[in-house]
Amino acid sequence: MQTVIQQTLDIPLRWTELIARNPTPVSTLESAVAKFKRILVEADRQALKNNDIVPAHLVDDVENAFRDCNAKLRSIDSEELGAKIQSDLLPYLLLTNTAERWYSKPRGYAGDFLSIHQIYQNTPAGRGRIGSVLDRCFLNIAAAVAVRNRRPLLAEEINAVVAAKGEAPARITSLACGPAAEVFDVYEKLDDPTKLTATLIDIDLQALAFVAERRDRARLQQQMRLLNSNLVYLITGREQIQLRDQDLIYSIGLIDYFSDKFVIKLLNYIHKALLPGGKVILGNFHPRNPDKPLMDHLLDWRLIHRTEDDMNRLFRASLFQSDCSNMRFEQQGINLFAECVKK
Repeated sequence: MQTVIQQTLDIPLRWTELIARNPTPVSTLESAVAKFKRILVEADRQALKNNDIVPAHLVDDVENAFRDCNAKLRSIDSEELGAKIQSDLLPYLLLTNTAERWYSKPRGYAGDFLSIHQIYQNTPAGRGRIGSVLDRCFLNIAAAVAVRNRRPLLAEEINAVVAAKGEAPARITSLACGPAAEVFDVYEKLDDPTKLTATLIDIDLQALAFVAERRDRARLQQQMRLLNSNLVYLITGREQIQLRDQDLIYSIGLIDYFSDKFVIKLLNYIHKALLPGGKVILGNFHPRNPDKPLMDHLLDWRLIHRTEDDMNRLFRASLFQSDCSNMRFEQQGINLFAECVKK
């Protein structure tokens, strides 16, 4: 009988074994991975001759080969194959700055405040001569582009709430606020910052410290309230905060980590905190996200993807008791934002 260690060493399977089970698509993927690795070796070799800078044409070759691997992975999504891909490509991923953080999850989950900030900054970095080139590959995946796209979408929604309030101050709350970049985007363009009062809630003290530093530099202490709170405890009553009469409560990247049961309880909590006529917006990755296999297997970034019907079902089961009043997508069409107005 094999020991646990021996069993572990046997996983993942060799390419030959995987190809025997599903010849055409797996052999195509194996060829794409092998080509990607050969190009990386050549890119590093040429950088050695070029002051540690990868020549531009090889940067393009690396990105094209990475996209080809990602595209072929989508057609044969399986745990065995995912383990093999991770085994082959993890050493290269660890050279990156952004993707390495997604994989290692130093704050407990992939999409923490600094990960999101790095995606917004969109500045590739890494170790060695090819680290930044590889980082650019990951920053260009559709899922990362969608994260960047959602920032102006939420800023637009906040601006609409401010405009609708006229001279009265708008009250908004961001749940699991992260870097809260969209809120700062709005304040930067407001002629009068007192038109907006923002409550930013996050479980991560480092995230709140990051936001507080930027808030204080912008002299927005009177307009932005930062709360360190656990949303699970809030919705179950184990924690209490003063949150009521809100015009907008939203979350950009929270519920795709949680079950339907949690989302319904969260919606109930939000419903009680909104003014009549107030709006909730919840963001969630849609199942048509083309990078789901890459995120699942290479990055161990597993999210719950939901459709329009899924979101309507959750809202109907909550105190909102109705379908969403509107659904929006960012430009990639893979990050869904479900809206509902409290009657």
